[in-house]
Amino acid sequence: MKFSFIFISIFFFVLSNISFSYSLIISQDLSKRINISNHINLINNPKIGIVDFRNILKKSITMKKLGKEFLQFERKLNEKIKKKEKILRNKEFKLSSNKTKISNERYNNEKNNLNEEITNLQKFAFAEKKELNLSFQLIQKKLRDILASIIKTISKEKKIDFVVLKENIFLINNFDLDLTNEALKKFDEKTSNLKIQFVKKKGK
Repeated sequence: MKFSFIFISIFFFVLSNISFSYSLIISQDLSKRINISNHINLINNPKIGIVDFRNILKKSITMKKLGKEFLQFERKLNEKIKKKEKILRNKEFKLSSNKTKISNERYNNEKNNLNEEITNLQKFAFAEKKELNLSFQLIQKKLRDILASIIKTISKEKKIDFVVLKENIFLINNFDLDLTNEALKKFDEKTSNLKIQFVKKKGK
């Protein structure tokens, strides 16, 4: 029975798609940028900020640390499951070797017990995977909230009217508008003690 995860690749992919409901970030395709410009023109001398979320996620010390934690949890879980699988394989081999030495009734009983153990292991593996997924979602939400809060705070401090994702900017002439480095620094400071919290263990 194979048991593998792709959490790390998903981790960075999902976090790069920050929810708009948490911050003052405008992310539109080229066809909608004209509408954004029209709204900006309605404000007298609007002040615009730029943030490179992808760069923050790529360089963040916190993100790298959490990525390593996920790999460690994945490895430990796989090792635990492999040990249980090995025990069951040995039982199955032993039972098969003794088939002609024991009664049919005893063989059938032990076979049923073994099948039950296999089913329980499958349930265990599924439950552990589900727990990792829920824990993964929890860490995503915390990071989204923190990052959005940081951008919002910086924009208020600098009296910025609009914050735009850097990936949607064609040309930047004034790099003083870029809030990425400041946001990255504050993000790592606020999340330095953040760890993966398992849902089941937290609820105990």
